[in-house]
Amino acid sequence: MAVMKQAQQGAVTLLITTLLLVLALVVALGSYRSLFFQIKRAQNEVQARQQHWRAEGGLECGYSHIVNNKNSSIPNNLNTLCVDLELTYLSADPTNASTLMSQYQMTTLKKNILFQRGRSPGAIRSTSDLIVFGSTLISPPDPGPKNSDGKYECAAIAVAKYVIATAGVTNNGVGSAIQKPSAVFDNSADCAPTHKTNSSSQSGIWKNSSGLYEAVNVKNDIYRDETLNPFKDLFGYERGEWEKARDDTEFKFLSYTMTSGDVDCVSKFKGALVLGQPNQVWIDGSCQLNQASIDTMSTIQNAHPGTYLFLLVHNGVLGIRGSGSIQGVLFHFNSGFAADTANWNGFDTELIADLNANFDAPIKTLYGSATTLTPKHATYLQSGSFQFTGGMAFDTQGQIALFYNSLRLQYNSDIENSFSFSVPPRWQKGSWNDL
Repeated sequence: MAVMKQAQQGAVTLLITTLLLVLALVVALGSYRSLFFQIKRAQNEVQARQQHWRAEGGLECGYSHIVNNKNSSIPNNLNTLCVDLELTYLSADPTNASTLMSQYQMTTLKKNILFQRGRSPGAIRSTSDLIVFGSTLISPPDPGPKNSDGKYECAAIAVAKYVIATAGVTNNGVGSAIQKPSAVFDNSADCAPTHKTNSSSQSGIWKNSSGLYEAVNVKNDIYRDETLNPFKDLFGYERGEWEKARDDTEFKFLSYTMTSGDVDCVSKFKGALVLGQPNQVWIDGSCQLNQASIDTMSTIQNAHPGTYLFLLVHNGVLGIRGSGSIQGVLFHFNSGFAADTANWNGFDTELIADLNANFDAPIKTLYGSATTLTPKHATYLQSGSFQFTGGMAFDTQGQIALFYNSLRLQYNSDIENSFSFSVPPRWQKGSWNDL
């Protein structure tokens, strides 16, 4: 019995020991599995971060090539240029041409790029309403692209809303008998017949009695574009960011502020012009160019070829009276500036006299017979046979620009392009980790 009892006790001890060993093994296996899972999870996280960093490197590599090459859109060869990263994909997002997409294995990153908009074609581009008492001559216009027939789709005047010329519009075209719009321009072809207005009666774009816009005696070289944004197109900044544009060191503006009652803007900057080079001038306030001012600029430019003038007048009225030309570009830009008859105080009496009743009829054509607007509500007046030879742009959003007796437009892309306002592509804030 004693022997059997000892055997039973030994069996129990062995069973308990076995159970404890099994339990210990189960615990050990569980701990191992947990540790294995944690190790695997850490490896996956490291791998995911490595993929993220590789994809992020693709964005930076692609963006660098876009900026350095001054691309106007995302090219399709970025994956080749960034081949060392061994990316799965590096190009534009198929759903958004301005979004750069970088993919490495299972990780995809995207970021939006802001490109400078291409400007709308036209020898004159305007969000101001243009009123010409007299005839309009464009020689040459902006040639635009060629159509399928090898003719140019010329653009003379682009407006956001209204343009009216009481004595018609003549587009001389870009043929071999006309001064070239650039030195390298191929003038073996002319404007397409659909893009060459020739009218001697009242012409333009305004609303008819039904309230619908109507093109009257003009062809497609005189056109309306509600999306016109001359300021942003040129400088790459929104209208409300005008201080950034004025103070951008890349633009090299000579900046001046006119005091109340002083409108002689040319005297402010003529001594600071860099002779023989294009000059960009920004005027805050009202500005007048009379015959003496025009002659001063002509004398400087004739004596020092290449002294082109980009003149921007901001938040003021602008009056030009005289004959001749200035080699350069005119840009009139108002933001938060209200039209008022008192704005013309301080201008020459001869210029103010040209804000006369001759404009009453075309004003009523555009704004209706019950309008209270008068010529002195305009923010721009040009009187006489005068022109800027590189083109003109108005961005005063619905204010009035008047031309007395005639409008002469001449487009020259060489002069326009001599002024450097190109803005490099940049990341769109908020589309990445820069919030």
